[in-house]
Amino acid sequence: MGKRIEIIAEKEGRAVTFLSSSVAGLTRAKADILIKSGEVKVNGARIKTNAVISNGDVVSVFVPDELQKSAPNIKIVYEDNNIVVFDKPKRVAYDALPELYGAPLFAVHRLDTNTTGLIVFAKTEIALKELSDAFKDRRVQKVYEAVVYPAPQKDKDTLTAYTKLLHNQNLALVSLQPKPGYKTMVTDYEVKWRGNGAAVLRVFPHTGRTHQIRAHLGFVGCPIIGEHKYGAVGVRKFDGAPDSQMLAAVELTFFGLKGKMVYLNGRQFKIESGFDLGFLQSDDVR
Repeated sequence: MGKRIEIIAEKEGRAVTFLSSSVAGLTRAKADILIKSGEVKVNGARIKTNAVISNGDVVSVFVPDELQKSAPNIKIVYEDNNIVVFDKPKRVAYDALPELYGAPLFAVHRLDTNTTGLIVFAKTEIALKELSDAFKDRRVQKVYEAVVYPAPQKDKDTLTAYTKLLHNQNLALVSLQPKPGYKTMVTDYEVKWRGNGAAVLRVFPHTGRTHQIRAHLGFVGCPIIGEHKYGAVGVRKFDGAPDSQMLAAVELTFFGLKGKMVYLNGRQFKIESGFDLGFLQSDDVR
């Protein structure tokens, strides 16, 4: 069994990409199978796998039940022949994204499982090398948003501390003073919104330490709401607060890229955090 689906395209793009993003649970690999088997028509005509659809095209596809995979809907923010930028949902591990995408990809950097937002994958080894070097050399500007409680006193600040990762516990220790084995971490923030004692922060990590934002904000007494490792106190303050960390990667900009990747210099990828702040409007604080 299966079902026939008819969709009107709202922009130009590859047919495989359109199908995998428009049909729930359909990976790119399985969309490719459908096209090759003749199950996909555009404006009444069968297409090939490299076909491009245009705005207004009527796409008709018969999807057998066994081809639809129950999986989170993975939003693609940007894609070209070298990279894919995803808006990663919560509770999806970064290394699960290639399978959900339906084709091999190389992870350029990481996001924690419960951190949402922008993450970049490379399609080629050349792109992987250039973009990985950019992250390593801090040639990527990253902006996060975090919801914290209590709110910081200052509207903006630069936080400096020292951290050491306990690998066997996946836990970052933090100190105000330098210690043997500890590395410097620097985090800027600015308050975007305040309400009911909490705040939405825009956060700018200047060093790339493991769990940097989570550990640093918890260390200065402004833990992320829903963060259980470095600030569990934050999750218990409001009825209706989420049970996992309110932290999202919302902006990403490359600079100093060379060779085939130079076209990405200055290109800003940007999303909304999508945080539901309704629980902060309540006066029921425990």
